[in-house]
Amino acid sequence: MGASDVGSRSKEHARLRIRRRLPRPETALLLLAFICTAGAKLLVLHRHQPSSLLATWAEVTVSDVTFFAALAVGVAVAYALRPGRLIARLALILGGVVLGWSAANAAWLLVTGVQLQPGVILVVLHNPVEYWPTVWGRALGHLAVSIPAGLALVVTGAWLIWRLVRPVPVVRYRRRHVLRATAFAAVLTGSGLVQVCSAPRSPAAPSGQVLVFSSHAHALASLLVDSTPSRNAEGQSRSLPRIGQRKVEVPQTGPTELPNIVVVMLESVSYAASGLGDPERSVMPNLARLAATGVEFTNTYVPVSQTGKAFWTMLSGTIPDIYYDYSEAVLVDEPYEGLPSLLRRAGYRSAFFEMSQGSFECAPGTFANFAFDWAWFRENLEDPAAHLGYFSGDDFRLLDPAFKWATQDDKRFFLMMITSVAHDPYELPTWFAPPKQDDYERYIQSVQYTDAFLGEVCQRLTQLGLDKNTLLCVLGDHGDSFHPEARHVRWVPYEEVIRIPWVIHWPGHVPAGLRCAWPCSQTDVTPTVLSLLGYGIAEAGFDGRNAMTPSDPDRKLCFSTWFEGSPLGYVQGSRKWLYWPRSGEVFEYDLDSDPGERSPRLVTAPESDQVIAELMKWEQDSYIVFDAKRFRKRFLFGHWWAFSSGRYARAYYVP
Repeated sequence: MGASDVGSRSKEHARLRIRRRLPRPETALLLLAFICTAGAKLLVLHRHQPSSLLATWAEVTVSDVTFFAALAVGVAVAYALRPGRLIARLALILGGVVLGWSAANAAWLLVTGVQLQPGVILVVLHNPVEYWPTVWGRALGHLAVSIPAGLALVVTGAWLIWRLVRPVPVVRYRRRHVLRATAFAAVLTGSGLVQVCSAPRSPAAPSGQVLVFSSHAHALASLLVDSTPSRNAEGQSRSLPRIGQRKVEVPQTGPTELPNIVVVMLESVSYAASGLGDPERSVMPNLARLAATGVEFTNTYVPVSQTGKAFWTMLSGTIPDIYYDYSEAVLVDEPYEGLPSLLRRAGYRSAFFEMSQGSFECAPGTFANFAFDWAWFRENLEDPAAHLGYFSGDDFRLLDPAFKWATQDDKRFFLMMITSVAHDPYELPTWFAPPKQDDYERYIQSVQYTDAFLGEVCQRLTQLGLDKNTLLCVLGDHGDSFHPEARHVRWVPYEEVIRIPWVIHWPGHVPAGLRCAWPCSQTDVTPTVLSLLGYGIAEAGFDGRNAMTPSDPDRKLCFSTWFEGSPLGYVQGSRKWLYWPRSGEVFEYDLDSDPGERSPRLVTAPESDQVIAELMKWEQDSYIVFDAKRFRKRFLFGHWWAFSSGRYARAYYVP
């Protein structure tokens, strides 16, 4: 054997020795994934400046150590049992998927402060065409996060493909893989013991609550384990009245004596943002004028801070399905009994108009399910120049078609509209005002734009001679959060998320300047409107009530923020109780002494057990059971094909 051969063999042995000591490619991917997750949590915690940053960081990342150690043990055991290229490729795929998920989760966590739940991913994957504009819009709004994350994913993806084609040779010594599995198992055991032996000490602050349980392990658990196992049991389905099934007494007055009805829902406008509670602020002067000459309900809450659920709540007078799906849009054979169908009994026609995408959450299906005669969306305008943000539009552009419909004949009408501009990213038409740079300032600008739209609605009613006998109802669908710990996300139910403005204006028929301070709910809108018109609703079976009459000051108003794993709670008087399902902890807030909701009291058993039992029953009782195997297809409102199966629905516009 020549000297060159000896040298070559020596170099090969050296390379093998180095390769044995280096981590496998999939181990490197898992390590990078852990760094993404732990690093994002460290940055989020740094924003909130805890008393001990490193100690808190260790607490919120221990579950991640457990998760990634478990994956590493599984891979090492697989190599020990069958070392070869097949296992190498499968392990690479696993590492790539976990890294991709971790990078997306890290970006989501940095932007929102909340774990990217599988439920969110599944919703996006269920209809990527519909949700891609939302994802893309958020990415463009946070380039400092999305660009590095995108570049890292591209580079890693290219490297991963190359390694799948040419996998790193596998060391055949099983003993080495067993040693690696043993080392990772020791880490897994240690982190697991820390989790088991240490009592949950998640801080009362939402940032601590969210981060402790924002882990891949908890996310997978939420996907695989049904947190409400009894919800599909027999008898859990609610009885939902269909057309003609609610027991109401129609007004005895003639149709010409009844008013036209206009409902304007204000997208993402909270009670605090409206300025109604602060006479020194003039954010929404048109809304303030309507409140001064009409009735203002100053203490109104939403059951769920999501627009589709708000439609259901307001139109049906009942609690919506609390679960994170679009059950209200699933096509039904007989429409639900709600405000449009009840008004139809007295001779009304009905229509809905909005400048948001109709394809989003299958909105045409929702309004068909409530028996609207007509529904109109951004796609109907067929003018992309009016589009704003990823799904909003210039709300002023819907006024011409809306009032053209309203005045097309002499029959009384129920016209419902919702604004769109105050939804993030708070993009305004160029004609309104130069955009501000700060997020909150842009949001306030969008609220001011929304008020200008409301003023134009009132002006149109006056110009058409409809103002004297039109009942105008204005309310928010939900608020938006700018709490320091909320990161503009509605996941945490602060007051600015769940408390909304509500005003009814009907000259000569409601007391001018009346301020109703008793507890009110979005479920009260339909019962209140019907009562004002003279309907008898005593046996109608609404969850809501006529808000014109005082309610019990201790009326309990439950709420949820709809997202998977989000907290539930209720407001009673000046107290708010919040239950975090992941930690099992309950906190009480005193809204009088702590309006900023920063100093809650930890509620202990047996009081906490009672709160949890009541909230879980409320959530489960809201559940609507459908025939999940049934496929439905229908052409709606002259332009929309709607499809539904199970608990999801889609809509496609046909020009």
